[in-house]
Amino acid sequence: MILGVDVGGTNIDIVVFENNKFKHVATYSTKKDFSRLNEILNKLIKDLNIKKIGIGIAGWIKKGKIIKAPNLPFYNINFDLKAPFFMDNDANCFALYSAKHFGCKTLIGITVGTGIGTGIVINGKIFKGEGLAGEIGHWVIGGNKICKCGGIGHLECYFSGWIIEEKFGRKVIELFKTGEIYKIEGFRVFCIAVANAITLLDPEAVVFGGRIGGNINVEKLKNEIYRYLMDGFEPKIFTLNDPLAVAKGACFLTL
Repeated sequence: MILGVDVGGTNIDIVVFENNKFKHVATYSTKKDFSRLNEILNKLIKDLNIKKIGIGIAGWIKKGKIIKAPNLPFYNINFDLKAPFFMDNDANCFALYSAKHFGCKTLIGITVGTGIGTGIVINGKIFKGEGLAGEIGHWVIGGNKICKCGGIGHLECYFSGWIIEEKFGRKVIELFKTGEIYKIEGFRVFCIAVANAITLLDPEAVVFGGRIGGNINVEKLKNEIYRYLMDGFEPKIFTLNDPLAVAKGACFLTL
């Protein structure tokens, strides 16, 4: 019995993985319940006889330590659990689950929600570089807008939940309903950045998830990305609208 945990900026999602099947256990509010997360997980360890735990968290992890979590209000994140646990960036967990879900050996997984997260899978394994590989949300695009991480002119300053709602004063879902999301400059800039990532890695597929990414029209996404690709680059473009994808991928960390 394996526990998978997704610690996001809004929610904490928990699943169990047993006999190659996932089951949703619970969803908690990050703001309200993070302070008692150790208590919650240790109770589940005892009640469900959990042997291992995988944790995907919205933070930058290097050498096993969270060095920054720009979209989480918590910086002193310490887990004290009564079972072995494995922790990684949430986008890496998303990419790992996406690769298994779509049967791809080489893949870029991109989550778009409050911010932009990116995970890279090469030959079925997460590629981390020295620990922080794949942070395209913090590529410098230009301009003077300050990103949530403190940097200036990052991709997140053009296309992410926080900048869209700040700029338009409306919920992102409203822009999807009207189709405006595909007409804003940020969408074009985002697709150019993805095309650049494809040109660098030449993956078999790119999978988009998250509250925003998982709801983008896949044909509009593909058409805009391919507009900026050279001949010969032909990745499959998928969206995965599964709010538990990170928690499921976190389970695979333990394997």
